[in-house]
Amino acid sequence: MKFAFLRGGLGLCMALAGCTVPPREVVEIAEPVGVPSPSVAAPAPPMIDAPIIGTRRLDPPVVTPAVQTMAVIRQRRLPRYPAVLAEDGIGGQVIAVFHVGAEGKAEDVRIERSPHPLLSKAVTDALEEWRFDPARSADGRPVRTRMRLPFSFQVE
Repeated sequence: MKFAFLRGGLGLCMALAGCTVPPREVVEIAEPVGVPSPSVAAPAPPMIDAPIIGTRRLDPPVVTPAVQTMAVIRQRRLPRYPAVLAEDGIGGQVIAVFHVGAEGKAEDVRIERSPHPLLSKAVTDALEEWRFDPARSADGRPVRTRMRLPFSFQVE
């Protein structure tokens, strides 16, 4: 295979670099000799299997009982709107995600979305005082369930 380069714009570049340009319009460069062409694909790298440590499971599988009835709010206190935010006209929606434990209390409260940290704190503080009738399994036992509730703060 041969490559050809046209002398158009290369002449000025070669002159600036101190090179001379052949008088022909096309310069042919021969393919390098002695480079073998690959005719056989390279072998795939060897695969190493991880050693089997054992068949014993370290953690038992988590089995959650089927929920027959969902948790119901029994007692609640609405979050207090922080006065500083009400004066500044800051409001919005806070979404809280938490678990209702078998004892009927909010556990592991996490704020999923909030327009301001003070609104998040108001919701978290209020949920500590909430009480629920916990969810129940098919056999009537109280079970822990997850809840997601929105709280809206509107400036009046």
